Amino acid sequence: MSTTRRKYARRLPPGERREQLLDAALRLIPAGFDTVTMESVAKEAQVTKPVLYDLFANRGELISALLEREAGRATDQVLAALPTDFATRSPDDAFADAVRVFVHAVVEAPDRWRLVLLPPEGTPAEFRAQVERVRAGVVAQVEDLAALGLEQLGLQELGGLDDLDSALLGHAMLALAEMSGRLVLTDPDRFTPDRLVAFVTRIAHGLR
Repeated sequence: MSTTRRKYARRLPPGERREQLLDAALRLIPAGFDTVTMESVAKEAQVTKPVLYDLFANRGELISALLEREAGRATDQVLAALPTDFATRSPDDAFADAVRVFVHAVVEAPDRWRLVLLPPEGTPAEFRAQVERVRAGVVAQVEDLAALGLEQLGLQELGGLDDLDSALLGHAMLALAEMSGRLVLTDPDRFTPDRLVAFVTRIAHGLR
């Protein structure tokens, strides 16, 4: 008579286990926040529910920790993509490079960026508000970079665009980057990173 032994989760340090459980919850979110339960997360992570409850007292605490982590990581990725100066690159090249870095960040962490760029039904209002606060800060930085870029390019070289509004240009630049991120998530076969970056590069250089 044979018996089937129940599989138990390999022991992990608390920090590593916590990350594993949050990763499992993140994978469930595209189907909607209602699908993220303590039971479903334990199943996705292939652990027993007591393992999950050892680190998170309830569903609310789990989701709160997940959203805090993902908001922080998304913010770090956006800030890492932004150019800090134009000492070694022209403003148009710097913007194209920033979009390239951003699009590849989206490709490498699609579940995170679906949450930010394509929030599913049931996304907590607090998280949406946090994303908007971060976005407002990014817009302000992009506006400053747009103004600096226009100044460095030399308005006399812009072919009659000497009255270009740097604030609106900053918004347009961010919107173009966000559009690229959404397209690479929703239709990756058609809108590849290379295609998107080539388009953005052409648009950026078209300002000359």
